[in-house]
Amino acid sequence: MRSDSAHEPTRKARKVTRACDACKAKKKACTGNIPCGPCTRKHLTCTYQTAYNRGVALSPPPSASNDRQHPTPDRRRYDNGNVYFPYPPNESSPQVAGQYWGPTSAHSFLDRVVQDLHPATRQSPSQQHDHDAHSSVSIFSYGDRFVPSVPPARFAWPDRATAVSLVQRYFDFAAPTYRVLHQPTIEMLVDRMYHGQTPHDQSSPSPIGSLLEGASQAILLLLFSTATMFRTDISGRMRDADEDGWQKSEMYYAQADRILSHETGAPSLSSVQARFLAVLYLLSSSRPHKAWFTFGTTVQLMMALGLHNGRTKRSHDGDSLVQKECQRRLVWCSYTLDKYLSVMLGRPRLWQDEDIDEDLPTRVNDSDLTPQESRLTKRDCLMDAPLFHVLLARILTQAVKEPYVQTGISSQEQIANICTLHKKVMDWQAGLPPFLSGVIQPSSLVPVFRRQLTVLRLARYHAVMFITRPLLLRNYGQMWPECEPSYRKLLCTCLTAACDAIELILGFVHDDELYTAFWYSQYIAFNALSIIYIYLIQLRRGRIFRVETPFLPRLEGSLDVELDEVTLYKLSTLAQNHLADATARNAPSWKYGVILQGLRQELTRLGLSNTRTSPIRGAERIDAGGADPELAQLYDSAGHADRLTRREGPTPESSGNREGNDNPDINSHLTMGHNRYTDPVDPRAESLLDYFELDKDLMLDFWPQLDSLPINSIF
Repeated sequence: MRSDSAHEPTRKARKVTRACDACKAKKKACTGNIPCGPCTRKHLTCTYQTAYNRGVALSPPPSASNDRQHPTPDRRRYDNGNVYFPYPPNESSPQVAGQYWGPTSAHSFLDRVVQDLHPATRQSPSQQHDHDAHSSVSIFSYGDRFVPSVPPARFAWPDRATAVSLVQRYFDFAAPTYRVLHQPTIEMLVDRMYHGQTPHDQSSPSPIGSLLEGASQAILLLLFSTATMFRTDISGRMRDADEDGWQKSEMYYAQADRILSHETGAPSLSSVQARFLAVLYLLSSSRPHKAWFTFGTTVQLMMALGLHNGRTKRSHDGDSLVQKECQRRLVWCSYTLDKYLSVMLGRPRLWQDEDIDEDLPTRVNDSDLTPQESRLTKRDCLMDAPLFHVLLARILTQAVKEPYVQTGISSQEQIANICTLHKKVMDWQAGLPPFLSGVIQPSSLVPVFRRQLTVLRLARYHAVMFITRPLLLRNYGQMWPECEPSYRKLLCTCLTAACDAIELILGFVHDDELYTAFWYSQYIAFNALSIIYIYLIQLRRGRIFRVETPFLPRLEGSLDVELDEVTLYKLSTLAQNHLADATARNAPSWKYGVILQGLRQELTRLGLSNTRTSPIRGAERIDAGGADPELAQLYDSAGHADRLTRREGPTPESSGNREGNDNPDINSHLTMGHNRYTDPVDPRAESLLDYFELDKDLMLDFWPQLDSLPINSIF
């Protein structure tokens, strides 16, 4: 069976014999028409005035897209009348926080990209090194969200009741799978710290702080800082912290950082635990670069202590069972986090599987673990989720090592490898205990189990998307007809995972639970949205098969909604708006919306939408009186994740004319959709989209390049 595009007449490729002046000067691929694709995208005047010495100079044909290319109102026109710049000349241009400059790195890619930009407003990353040297920001924090320093004089320990409440909040909500602490031990530290203290003394850091060693103080402070990112409302539901809560959270972190920076003597387990908690806090407060460098130190300390080597520790039988379990938890939780940081930041993994010779943590609840005894339980266990998270991270590691992830699919065997990896994820899913598999109604679970279920669902969606998304870059079913059934099935699996992830995240929105500190959810949302956009782009360009299995959350009794382009576009619009709200506090380099907007603009160019509507905010986006009723219905139904239905059957044709904007039904619906982004697309992202403009196949390393943009460039 062939794709829809297979029945269309094959379009004969026109040989380009002459490039425009701009493309020729930069030795860039040119479409050969006037205006050419790259000049149209960059809003340059396209000319063919350079002498042509290879025969008769033919006049370039007019661009077929001339009538649908309009300069966006957001871009500024300058005096020369030829170039549109997304930033004024007197404004600081975006810079790249460069790390690795090898030939395959995202930074080398960005270096090539900015060479195409106007020299008055852009510099390449290699030229920015001199500017970076004069920056007042630490090299370990460059590109992170700026946080004002907290003077030591402003620090104050919380009162005992608040401290006890924060400890409980941390273990019940803020640490679903990275559980490196033993709750009874932490509660004992709190008792020791406040023992004998009067309320008057609690405002002074000296009497309280002197009762514990520095690393233990830092552990408590970082626990407080993480728990303070959230608050409970009058109904007892968890909410984002208010501004006062964020300030207190930063105050606790700043004090812990000061303590750890002055730590002396031999490293200890507490030292490593504190630094691991600092990594998680830095990620939650949108400081990924400092988090990564801190994580590197943390892993090195673990290696120095031999925590990763089970043989070394077996000779020290004097360690308590609590200490042994905390060591195992720390090693394997850091292993899991390492895999996600590597994928998110596009950097090498710090833990290699062959380096770790340590048993997995024991399946035991903290209440059943004492220094002398470990009572195994047959009941639901809080350590199940961390253990299954480790197992999924191992599968993700296997996927990362596959060549097709970085360089694209080049053989039929690699499609078979994708099938194998996906089956491993499905086997992992089948092995989950009932309370983590979704068979139990989430609302009936205690909060900590509900949080663990959510994290593992997102982790599974991410693993499936990561394994299968390279299939979106080519129509491999046409390249290798014998692989067509597998290709179609895996393509459907990829889009299903993306839509399921968006559905789950819109459920967070419905319940007002899309927290600013949930960096992991934001990253998954970015992945899912980019997959949906690339699917729509490739579908309209005739590059891939249409996914034929409709799936969409809906209210019971409501009409079935087909999974067509309109539905996907509306669903992604809604999710992207809420993602922008959740990431408002993020680092300059962690602005997912700018990249996603570039993909949306490509859909606009392809005719999926031809109107940029005014931005809307907050509840206006879902107000049935002012917003698109269909969009509001999507929002309503997406909030009922437990009422998910699947319908089998073909999807009606809805793509219309792939080359134009000739489907009035699509556009009449989509012009009602809302798009809050009015900023111009960043030039670094624009270069990735040049391949669409030139009507070429996507680069086979498109996904690694796209992953690198939100974190490695500053917008």
